Amino acid sequence: MLSAIEKLKNQKFVIVIAVAISMFVDAMNYGIVVPLLPIFSDKILNLSNYETNLFVATYAIGLLICVPFVNLISKHIGNKNALITGGILLILSSVIFPFGNSYEFLLFARFLQGASAAITWTCGLSLVAQSVHPQHRSTALATAMVGVSVGHLIGAPFAGFLYQLGGIEYPFLGVALFGVISLVLIIILPNENEIFKEKRSYKNIDFILHTAQSNRLLALSGIVLLESFMLSFLEPNLSIYASRNLNASSETIGLLFGIQVLALGIFSPIAGKIADKYGKIKIIPFGIFGSGVIFILMSYMQNLTAYFILMAVLGAACAFSVSPVLSAFADEIDKTEMKGLYHIAYGFLNLIYSLGMITGPGFSGIMNNSYANHTSYAFIGIILIAAVPLFILYAHPKKQASGSPQLSAINPPHLSEKKTDKPQDFSALS
Repeated sequence: MLSAIEKLKNQKFVIVIAVAISMFVDAMNYGIVVPLLPIFSDKILNLSNYETNLFVATYAIGLLICVPFVNLISKHIGNKNALITGGILLILSSVIFPFGNSYEFLLFARFLQGASAAITWTCGLSLVAQSVHPQHRSTALATAMVGVSVGHLIGAPFAGFLYQLGGIEYPFLGVALFGVISLVLIIILPNENEIFKEKRSYKNIDFILHTAQSNRLLALSGIVLLESFMLSFLEPNLSIYASRNLNASSETIGLLFGIQVLALGIFSPIAGKIADKYGKIKIIPFGIFGSGVIFILMSYMQNLTAYFILMAVLGAACAFSVSPVLSAFADEIDKTEMKGLYHIAYGFLNLIYSLGMITGPGFSGIMNNSYANHTSYAFIGIILIAAVPLFILYAHPKKQASGSPQLSAINPPHLSEKKTDKPQDFSALS
């Protein structure tokens, strides 16, 4: 019996599932705040629009400040122990939130949410990327991202329901309980192959300089920035607008964002398999273009039913950019001497993502003070559509010199491979 359990723990899909659950709890922790924003803003603390946007952006500030240190943490203690640290921070933030009776306490709890996410996203994605063969990496990462979608999907309605049931404390204490369960699952994972032997000591600045010299990495980074910018713009803007102008309750706002992440969760594995088969770079423009069209359509809508439909389509569009970007980024790293150092790569992506999350709410506040609410939607839609030809131009593969390192399209080398191992197929998970 014990031998069977040990064999199960060493299966690749168990690592993917454990990371997916960890990211599910992180997403739930983030998602429960969205439907509660009008309550914090209008009923508990009477926050101004500026204070509300700052509260939303503090998550990204925590992410931005902590990401550079995640590389050092994972390098010295491994991805597993780093994930345990992130889980502890998540539980701590969930406990502080309901008992913080001042705006400053809420900012601190929100900051801890961002710090926890910096560790969970960087080390969780790194653990999956280093454990799975590149030929199935998009599908495996998409499976892990399903945890994010389900967390957001459950988080928002979960928060609205528990708030109505027992007040502001219940949603956060519920997430803390899920955090404990996730922590136990991470603890029982095996410790093997967690810390890579680097050819030399790499710092975050080394990766930034390398990215600056690669058109494809710059293009992929730009997509991550746009994704986080548009979603962080949408969260405070749409939730406050739906509450004040469309008389939407906390449960309705939760369902509005929940349907977006439901579509994201459903289509992410599908997009991952399509990207694995036809090429990740070819798939990404469809997701960005579709998102741009949705934002332009949102600028014309003034009823909840239309927003529900558009949010569902937006989730499907995002699936065709998020998962392929994560996998394509890892593929590019495997072409260099930094092969396998995914904790640095995904730490950098988290840094870019946090910049988008900071600028999104700020842009929302500036635009809403100067223009009508729907004008800002159209403006972002135009930006997204304009980014498509730029991405195609910069990310288009170019011929490399004969001495340049390349991945084999048929059987690319990877740190997870052994001579006797075959690449693990994740089709059953998707």
